[in-house]
Amino acid sequence: MAVITRWPGHDVTLPTGHLVHVRHAHPESESSAPPAVLIHGLGGASTNWTFLMRELQGELDLWAPDLPGFGDSPPSGEHTVGAYVSDVIAYLETFDQPVHLVGNSMGGLICVLVASSRPDLVRTLTLLSPAMPQYRLPWAAQATAVMAMPRLGEVILTRVNGNPTVEKMRRIVPMLYAEPDALDPDEFTFAVSERLRWIQQPYSNEVLLSALRSLVLQYLSPQRRSAWWAVRKVLCPTMVLISDRDALVGAWAAKRWRRAAPGARVVTVERCGHVAMMEYPETVADLMRGFLHNVSET
Repeated sequence: MAVITRWPGHDVTLPTGHLVHVRHAHPESESSAPPAVLIHGLGGASTNWTFLMRELQGELDLWAPDLPGFGDSPPSGEHTVGAYVSDVIAYLETFDQPVHLVGNSMGGLICVLVASSRPDLVRTLTLLSPAMPQYRLPWAAQATAVMAMPRLGEVILTRVNGNPTVEKMRRIVPMLYAEPDALDPDEFTFAVSERLRWIQQPYSNEVLLSALRSLVLQYLSPQRRSAWWAVRKVLCPTMVLISDRDALVGAWAAKRWRRAAPGARVVTVERCGHVAMMEYPETVADLMRGFLHNVSET
């Protein structure tokens, strides 16, 4: 069995006062590779990007922070979409140039809000199954939304995550992957073990529920406060990857994106679930290469 290791990381204290752990895939040589920052989704971590970082290591200067309370970042007490937007902005301000910003799921929503409010910090925007407000929810999104209900979420998570085991973690796999049996066994084992490692933290349920409830409020925002309204203010080149078998963000989201952002490149990834960068890292890397190459030529 191959041993998959985490990219090296270090702690950064942001001007917001929050501490984040950041993983870095160095270019193979000292070069002028442009920086790319990768933002994970709800319940995820910087290690969600391990395989994509492997694919792109020699081409981009890759940085993946754990949002406060997730991965190896300690909780901050402010686990909301708005607080995370402030944290990401504060982190991007540490770079001496705009970055290629990449986000998955809730991380995609955060990236939209960052790019719309601080266009000076973002060179390009790549979104993988961004968790944008929608009225039609796939089955997994409906099940997740139920956990946002007061007290019920605490009961559900106590039952699901109490005494966490590898077998329990595998039960959520259909929510994330389209074809888990086709995954590289070592990569799949790594992903499950990383999720289990975080679930065992004493604060994981509290952080997850706080972030989830904040995400649900984004879905209920009035039109002029909606994330879709923010999309209109995104000025940088944008690519959106929508998976055709995503149980959390339906494939129909591609149509909404084409209407909301006619200048964006919207791509449907076939036979793929919610975490394309984990299920098909090579495909995502190829799509990013093509997108960034086209941007560099314009």
